[in-house]
Amino acid sequence: MHSIVQTRRQFLVATLAAATWPALPAGAAQPASLLLMAGAGYKRPVEALCAAFTRESGIQVERSYGNLQQLFAQARASGRVDALIGDASFIEHARDLYLPQRLTLGQGKMVLAWRRGVDSITSPQRDLSTMQSITLPNPQQAIYGHAAEQWLKAKGLWEPLQDKLKIVQTVPQVSAYLTSGQIDAGFLNLTEALAAKGQLGGYVELQPGAGSYTPIDIIAAMPAADAGDPATAKARAEFARFLQSATAKDILRNSGL
Repeated sequence: MHSIVQTRRQFLVATLAAATWPALPAGAAQPASLLLMAGAGYKRPVEALCAAFTRESGIQVERSYGNLQQLFAQARASGRVDALIGDASFIEHARDLYLPQRLTLGQGKMVLAWRRGVDSITSPQRDLSTMQSITLPNPQQAIYGHAAEQWLKAKGLWEPLQDKLKIVQTVPQVSAYLTSGQIDAGFLNLTEALAAKGQLGGYVELQPGAGSYTPIDIIAAMPAADAGDPATAKARAEFARFLQSATAKDILRNSGL
């Protein structure tokens, strides 16, 4: 009896759902859509990119955000990703994901930000020792956590500050702690700092290179041009072209890339 009721319910749900779908002309195929995954610290510019792309092309883009290790796991589980946006060196480590196309989007910039009520940091290496609490994304899983660990070790601060460090999963979590005033200072990317600027006490950009952290190249990695069904491959090619357009470059530049 239970299975009959369940079957009737499933039929009713399917019927109601079908009634809400837009009707397609006879013989027409469902429109292609893309699946994009991106580091959580770049959610705001990626949302802007996808919205602009959909306005221009009519192609929908599904999005998923997290630290790159989370995204790698999702991509492996689903067996599909049309674009993966993040740090080139992290993406190179996911060798079982075949994403041979590479489009450079810009260079990521790490900042040290502080909450409202904290005195401005003029010398990060000196002033961090006066903070009661400092947060950073997970160095094993997130681009800017790894960069923060590199910077702290290069400055001889990693061990001395261990009791003050709070590890979180993603850049937006660092931002949330800072804007709520729960943490004194934190490491995040310039993109997130610009978005939360009005809710922060301030931030200072940390330059990459010798004695600091390794430069962060942000890329879009994509499958081979002919991978997947023809409609998806065509939509993916349109997205790749869009990422190199003036519109996309303006969005990325205004987002700190």
